Amino acid sequence: MFRVLYRYICLISTWACLVAVPAHSNPDNVALTVDILDNDGALVETVVMTLEDIKALPTAQFDTTTIWTSGPQVFTGIWLETLLSSLDVDSGQIELRALNDYHITLPVSEAAQDGAMLAYWRNYETMSARENGPFWLVYDYDSDPKYRSETYYSRSIWQLDHITVSR
Repeated sequence: MFRVLYRYICLISTWACLVAVPAHSNPDNVALTVDILDNDGALVETVVMTLEDIKALPTAQFDTTTIWTSGPQVFTGIWLETLLSSLDVDSGQIELRALNDYHITLPVSEAAQDGAMLAYWRNYETMSARENGPFWLVYDYDSDPKYRSETYYSRSIWQLDHITVSR
């Protein structure tokens, strides 16, 4: 009886571990969901982009220090402006949401002008959720003192997986 119960517990434990593994743990499955709403707030389109889809867009890279990491970091990704342009978004508001439901809202015009990068690599490695991935909105904090302010620090959302565009 004990052996049967033990095997059952082992089987359930193994199954639970397999089910609990998030899709973001496999870099091939990493997805960014973008919902595009019309002027009335109705959903017009949902675009789900894998890491490969995002890597197909023009790449950006910079080295900078952050208040959350130790020493200079190399961030690789795409400019937020590039992503929005690829979706034909040039006005309105965007809400960026993290896996933990932290979210920020900013005008598309500021996203386009302010040099925000949607990073998918830090120090040439894919970021897991534990490492602030799958995506991290970062700025080149060392390039301009304005980026070292509460406004930009609060916009530097990590574990980003969802964007909503309101036109």
